[in-house]
Amino acid sequence: MKSISSKPAQADKPARATLQHLSLGAGGAVENSFQNAPLAMVSPIYNVGLGVSPVLIGFAMASPRIWELFLDPMIGVASDRTRSRFGRRLPYMVFGLLGCLLLFVAMWWAPTGFSKQALGIWLAVSAFLFYTFYSFFAIPYAALTIEATQAGPDRLGVMSARTAFANLSNIAINWLYWCCQRFRSPVEGMRWVGLAFGIIITACGFAVVFGALRNKGKAIDHSNAAGIAKGGFRKLFCLKPTWSILVTLLSTMVGFTLVANLGFYLTAFYACRGDLKLAAFVTAVKASAATIAAVLSCPLVGAAAKRLGKDIVFNFMLLLGVVSSLSEWYLITPVNPYLGMIADLGINVSLVGFWLLMPAYLGDLSDHYEASTGQSCQGSLSALYGIAVKIGASGALLLTGYVLVFCRFNADMPLHAMTYPILKMRILFAIIPSIGLACSFFAMKQFRLAQVFRAESGNELPTALNPILPSEHSEFPDQSKII
Repeated sequence: MKSISSKPAQADKPARATLQHLSLGAGGAVENSFQNAPLAMVSPIYNVGLGVSPVLIGFAMASPRIWELFLDPMIGVASDRTRSRFGRRLPYMVFGLLGCLLLFVAMWWAPTGFSKQALGIWLAVSAFLFYTFYSFFAIPYAALTIEATQAGPDRLGVMSARTAFANLSNIAINWLYWCCQRFRSPVEGMRWVGLAFGIIITACGFAVVFGALRNKGKAIDHSNAAGIAKGGFRKLFCLKPTWSILVTLLSTMVGFTLVANLGFYLTAFYACRGDLKLAAFVTAVKASAATIAAVLSCPLVGAAAKRLGKDIVFNFMLLLGVVSSLSEWYLITPVNPYLGMIADLGINVSLVGFWLLMPAYLGDLSDHYEASTGQSCQGSLSALYGIAVKIGASGALLLTGYVLVFCRFNADMPLHAMTYPILKMRILFAIIPSIGLACSFFAMKQFRLAQVFRAESGNELPTALNPILPSEHSEFPDQSKII
């Protein structure tokens, strides 16, 4: 059985390594923007601007994510088994990028004169196709960030860059609604703003493609690894460490996605007393300041993880997120609409640590599986990772409209009648994310690979694999025989 070649060329040159990290990490802007920009803009544009029912919007945004639960494994397994002159991942990524650009623009160019129901159907169809193309980029890209890196500082460097680019794109997302209001109406503005934004983000995706082509042959060589065997996806799914990762992703996604839209309503109708233009500016300023701090924290979190270990840093980030989320009850206030920036800062830094370290944990598991079986599994594992994120997102999105219904909120009601609905929103907005992060803490307590794969030497394969495997997978060969 063939082992992984672990000789990254030019690894002794920090400047070149940093450039490679940045080129790979640029895809984080695509991942974050194309996943979250529609979610951020759909309520202001389709609900407030066009009057489409929030329940219909919730179904329109959740249905494509349910479809992706079936699509992602097919893409992941197919990319693991693909052999082409451009590698396993790049053909899928280019196809996904071009489709994403076209459908992201189409989402905001609904024909004028449509009824509210027809607008909802337009949103549902365009979102369904958009997120389909998104999977063709996101799954192979996530696999590429693992496949092209080595466990330890190299992989943490790429994940730091990936997280930094994702947070930089958050700054742009937070200013989209403000930019839309520079036009005659936000609905018209989103058409042109969406076009420009889509082109910029697609360019970031092609930066990854060109960087990967340029560095072809200089990264870790996985060409000896076979494609994942029949039944391999099921075996990956049954591993206990895989379940720790999946439950952690699921609980965090549900915790934040379920109440994410409430932030807009609390800022607009509570902190800013119904002044939508002020709310757009306040939201953009708060989010931009918090996101800039989060971007600056990326290298610090990565450095701390290298020095102290992933587990200690990860647990601290979860604690920071719980405290920051609970503080929203006090800090989102009409006394000072900008005070919520403090809580946003803590939450963003917490999520930086979360999204930086979770792919690193996934990479550890990928290394383990490939070293044990000789099979490439980065795409399949990335598909499982994506499935957990999308189950959490789609399940929560299905309920977001009902959360507003539960709170008895209506944007057309007078401000004085919103007291009780806003009270419910404030409670949910503070507590639900905290519960999700607490569940993540207990799930990752069951993850055992961190100690096994703590890299002491960049060229050293793990030597204690079997204890962390479930008994039903005892057919995996002993690591000493592979070496």
